[in-house]
Order: sequence, then C-alpha cells, then structure tokens
Amino acid sequence: MGNMIKNVLYILNDGFLGGAGHSLLDTMKEIRKFINPIIIMPKAADAKCVFESLNIHCYEVDFIVDYVKIGDVTVAQQKVDYKQSYEAALQLLPIIKKEKIQLIHINSSVSYFGAIAALTAGIPYVWHIRELMEEQFGCEFLNIQLKYELYARAERLVVISDYVKQKYYEKYSLKTERIYDGIDIQKYKISVDNDKEFPPYFLMAAVISQGKGQIDAVRAIEILLKQGYSDVRLVIAGAQGSGYEWALKKYIRNTGLVKNIKILPFQDDLTELHRWASYALTCSQCEALGRVTIEAMLGGNVVIGADSGGTREIIGGDEKRGFLYELHNSESLANVMIQAMQCSKDAKRQMLVESQKYAENIFDIGQYCIKIVEMYNDVYTSFIPKDNKFFLDELKEKYREVNNKATEENRGSINKNQKAEAAFFRAIKWLEVKQSGHNLSEYFKEQGYRSVAIYGMADLGRRLYDELENSDIEIRYLLDKNPGDMAKLLPFVSLDCGRLDVDVIVVTVAAGERNIVNEIREYGYNNVIGLSELLKQFDIKK
Repeated sequence: MGNMIKNVLYILNDGFLGGAGHSLLDTMKEIRKFINPIIIMPKAADAKCVFESLNIHCYEVDFIVDYVKIGDVTVAQQKVDYKQSYEAALQLLPIIKKEKIQLIHINSSVSYFGAIAALTAGIPYVWHIRELMEEQFGCEFLNIQLKYELYARAERLVVISDYVKQKYYEKYSLKTERIYDGIDIQKYKISVDNDKEFPPYFLMAAVISQGKGQIDAVRAIEILLKQGYSDVRLVIAGAQGSGYEWALKKYIRNTGLVKNIKILPFQDDLTELHRWASYALTCSQCEALGRVTIEAMLGGNVVIGADSGGTREIIGGDEKRGFLYELHNSESLANVMIQAMQCSKDAKRQMLVESQKYAENIFDIGQYCIKIVEMYNDVYTSFIPKDNKFFLDELKEKYREVNNKATEENRGSINKNQKAEAAFFRAIKWLEVKQSGHNLSEYFKEQGYRSVAIYGMADLGRRLYDELENSDIEIRYLLDKNPGDMAKLLPFVSLDCGRLDVDVIVVTVAAGERNIVNEIREYGYNNVIGLSELLKQFDIKK
C-alpha cells in the first residue's frame, strides 16, 4: 500500500452513534494506522467524546441535514437548506487549510456542504452513500438537482450494497463502487458452542420508527401467543422517545403483550442481548445494508429478516445463513419464527457457523480499510482539478440571493422557537399542579365529564393521555392533523368523520391553541378547552 495520502477529513452527519456513526468509529480505529483522520460533526454532538478518546481531532460545524418527508418540500425550506449548507461549507475552508486536508470523505448522503467545500478548496472528495431516503425512510432531498450535480462531481461514489448500487443507477444513472462496510469482527463475535440451546427469545435492535418495522415483530408475537407459544419473548432495543415509540408501547399494553415484549433504550453495545437471544429480527423496509443483521450473525443469533433490500443480500435466499419473510406481513414473520424455532439444533448451529464465516470473510474491518486507503491513494494520485469556476460562481450567487431576503422558513424557525417556549411553560405549569398534589382528572370529574377527546398528540397530548388512562376518565378519541406513523397503532379520528360522542375535547397544541379551540367549536362542539385554560383551573386549589 502506498503512503501518498495522509490528511483526510470525514463528515459525520449524526450527532449520536447510529449505524453510520458506528461504521465510522470502527473504521477510525483501524484506518488511523495509515492516515491522519479529522472528523467534522454537528454542534454539541454526543459522539464527539468517543472519537476524541481515540485521539482523533474533531471539529463541530453548524449544519443541517437536507431531507424532509416526501411531499413536504417547500421553496422556503429549500432556500434555508441551501443557505445553511453553503455557510457550513465556508466554515470548513479554514479547517481544510489549517489541517492541510488532501481529501474529503462524506460519510452519508444526507448533507452536501462537504462537497461544496471540497470544490471551493480544489481538493477531491468521495461520497459514501449509506441510505435510500425514499425507500427506507419515506423522505426526499430538498435540493435534489444540486445534490445530483455534486454527486456527479465526486471522484468516487461509494455504496454499501449491490442493492443501493442498483437503485442509484436506476434513479440517477450514476456509476458507483460497492464496498461493503467493515466491522470489528472480534468486538462482535461470540463463538458458537456445540451445546448451544435455543430458547424462544428474539431480539430486534433498531431505532424505533415505522421504517424499521417493529410493528411487524410485535404483531407476530401476538399471533404466536394466540397459537400457544406462551413462552416466546421479544426485546426491542432502540427507544429514543418518539411519538411512534409511545404509540407502540400503548399498542403492546392494550393487546396484553407486556409480559412477552420488552422495550429498551437504544444500545451502544448489544453483546449481552446477543448472548440472551437465540434469534434476531430485521424487519426494516428496504434496508440499505443492515449492520445489525451482520452484528447478530457474529453474535451467535439465527437471523430472520424481511425479504427486501440489503437484508436479503446479507441473508441470502437459500436458508444457509438465515430465514426471510415477506415484508410488512406479520403472519409470514410469525410462520418463519415458528419454522426457525422448530428447526433442529444441529441445523441452527450449522447455520450460525455459516453466517459467522460469511460475516468474517465479507465484512472484516482490516480488509475494508485497506480497500478504502487504496481508493484514497488512487483518487489522490489521479486527481486533476477541474475548472469549476462557473459552477462555483453560480453557487455563490445563489447564496447571495437567499441570504439577502428573509424567507418563510426563517420565520418558521422563529415560530418553532415560540412553539417550544409555549409548550415549556405549559409543562412547568403542569408540574406545579402535580407538585401541589392534584391530577387533571379532578377537573373533568368536577365538570361532570366522563369521556374526553385529545386534540394534538405531540408531547403534551401524549402526557395527558398517560395521566388520564388509569383514571376514571375515558379517552374516547385521538385527533391530530398529522398523526403520522401513530395512526397505524392507535385509533385516530378527524372532526370530519361525523359527530364525536364525547363530553369534552381538550386541545393540547401549544401554539395557536385559542384558534384551534374556536375552530372546533365551529363544528358544533360546546365543551372544548385548551390545556393552558385547563391548567389555570387549578390556581385556586394551590
């Protein structure tokens, strides 16, 4: 291996160690034998101390990711995204000069400021594509045409699976190079003993979201219990406090699954859970690769995954390394879980041996880093700076345009702050009520209300639900203009669906509460109260 390149700047887009962050961390531990890595990460990133413990120089830069839910793109958002991304690129330029950076490695597809900085500085950049925004997450890039133009100017586009390679060719007709991620094999490998037992314990490790498919696993457990598999257990590791997670927990409780399903916070180290589990589930929709699947193979778990994307690529379709089920089909998953449990111990042990051998051969971090550094050297030695002046002048002029006028999104940012402040003051008021020994259900009882509908199921709405669900007050309806993934787990209704049989509607939306209350009254409901008004009713009781 040559020693031509030394100083490489990496763009870490996540402030915490998710899949991309863990991949970069494993890479840094090995690749620093060959190069001097410098890492750029978001402001106040939790991951900073982890990388600095390896004596890797880290810089924090103020930048944002450049995607939203499909259909939510607005011109205002595009302008704000471009303004902040261009300014982040300007922040990189003195760092590039100070650290004598020779190449920029963008570690994910969800930001592009590193590419602008590289073009401005006249150095090469490689772009690591680790996700498929539309297929995996139901999102789209804000400035897709600019993203495409920056992709096209990269010296290399690296993808993490053949699946992503195919999708990027179909979408953009771009040539990419597939390099499977590297993993610290010894860190994750748990040897398979000949006397290994296989209790009906299942692990699902993934940030809780609809795209990761936890509901498939939960409903599969529900099916198994109905079929008499009362000793089956499922641990879901990946809780981070989202609304979808809250709704998932309610579903588990409402369907009587709490003895069989346990939800844990996101785990940095899954070793003990891999030792506990016999089987690991990957239920993700169109996973780009699936690091957790590889970790489960190394951790001695029989893997069961959705027949989709990179998951199929890793597991294969011949049941030598694991089992596949039909995506989004809980009955199919339940049947495959039964098949896995009923498979002989010898067959499962052999499957674990094959899957570990596969993971060691394909995803070894040492071999991965050798490939990456060889690519760096090839890029660096063959790099001929192109005349990007016209393109860069266009970018600069576009920045001037968006920087010289106030956009709706700028005002939206102020509105977001106002919403957060309004919610904060309601939460403080609510805490005062609780500390004075009262419960909000007292108000409803005093008014003769026995059933409520909650309008607005963000944090405050969920907290109201939690407080009332164990009281004498019946929560009859949930309403929200944009319930998102929660609507798949809990019974949401709309004001247009017909007359709601309820005593009172409580509005928990912090900003614009009074307008929403009046809007609901126009539907003919007299008993409507905002959360702030409800909390004021307790002032005389303190």
